[in-house]
Amino acid sequence: MDERTIRYYDDNAGEVSSLYESVRGGVEKYFRLAFPPGAEILDVGSGSGRDLDILVKEEYAVYGTEPSAGMRSLYLSKHPEMSERIWSAALPDLSSNIQRKFDGILCSAVFQHLPAERQFDAAFDLRNLLKPNGRLLLTFPGERPGVGEDGRDEKGRLYTPLVPESVELLFERLGLQRIGRWDNQDTLGRNVRWTFRPRVS
Repeated sequence: MDERTIRYYDDNAGEVSSLYESVRGGVEKYFRLAFPPGAEILDVGSGSGRDLDILVKEEYAVYGTEPSAGMRSLYLSKHPEMSERIWSAALPDLSSNIQRKFDGILCSAVFQHLPAERQFDAAFDLRNLLKPNGRLLLTFPGERPGVGEDGRDEKGRLYTPLVPESVELLFERLGLQRIGRWDNQDTLGRNVRWTFRPRVS
């Protein structure tokens, strides 16, 4: 993941966590469509832990990765019982830090923060963390308003443009098949469309 983007989340962890915790009605609507009951799920880029908490309530066995020390510390201060289940790791280097595989992976609003040249490695990394017949639920924004010519927003976060058809082709090259797609309005009120893609290996 882009280091400057991680630094933004470190420096603004409290504000960002409060914002994320204030909204509902996003990707969680698709958890039961994407993942079988009781599955072991890895939340990549778990952020404030909002989706981790929802997955726990849905009775999944959950784990997470979060490269921002600030975001990770805030979450663990509220949930110390998760200290052995949250890794300090980022795409595309997760599988070198996590020596296990999962029934399902949630990767929500993370892929766009990767430089274009790292996207194949990141997709390969996600593929390596899935068990046979595991599923990946991937979300990313469509066109992001307010992004400059350098690919960054006014806060310095990297937003690499992602074309859904190109992302689908990337994962197909790695042997993953799309089994569903949904487009949603972003729950934070931004002019952004999300694409949700559970895939079965």
